Amino acid sequence: MKVRTLSFLFLAATCCLAGCTTQINVQTDPGGAKIRYRGEGRAAFRWKDAPTLGEARFPVRYGRVSLYALWPDGVRSETVTIPLSMRRKEENVKLTRLDAVKTAP
Repeated sequence: MKVRTLSFLFLAATCCLAGCTTQINVQTDPGGAKIRYRGEGRAAFRWKDAPTLGEARFPVRYGRVSLYALWPDGVRSETVTIPLSMRRKEENVKLTRLDAVKTAP
C-alpha cells in the first residue's frame, strides 16, 4: 500500500511540475547577445545561460525570473525582472543595448 501511494504521489508531483512552466521568449537589439537568467526567491539559484544567442526561447519554473543580455564586446543590458504567473504560458521580453539607445538620433 505504501509503495502504491508513494508512486501515485510521485506521478502527481511530476505532472504538476511539468505543467507549471512559463515559456520565455527573448529578443535582443542588436542581435547576437548571450542571454543570462536566474530564478528569484532563493539564494541557491545561479545565473544560467540561455540555450541560444540573440533570440532565445526557454522554459522557466520559477515564480519570478531576472534576465539580462551580454554582447560579445562586454556591454550589458539592464536587468529585467518579470513576475511569472500560472495563468500565462508565455512571456515576451526585448533587451536593448544601452549604448545603442543613447547614440540613436
